[in-house]
Amino acid sequence: MDTTHALTRRERVILAHLALPLTLSEIAASLYVTRNTVKSQVRSIYMKLGVTDRESALAAGRDRGVVPTDLGLPEVEQSRRRLMELPRPSVQTSTR
Repeated sequence: MDTTHALTRRERVILAHLALPLTLSEIAASLYVTRNTVKSQVRSIYMKLGVTDRESALAAGRDRGVVPTDLGLPEVEQSRRRLMELPRPSVQTSTR
């Protein structure tokens, strides 16, 4: 059975967003829905694709041609992680 057709249009959108270096909350904000809505859709995608994690879902999506192969390149994720590790400037407070 070809599970590509089993995914709804919105699930295909969510699956493509999973390839980006975004959290579920960031995906939800970009689509104007709640994080719980995205979480439910992700669970449905995993079930339909027979996978249990984001990377497996992306691999299955790429195999089926639903997710472009160049979307979500590892270099982008590594850059994002490096940015998150940078020290944040301290905020000075008044001593008065």
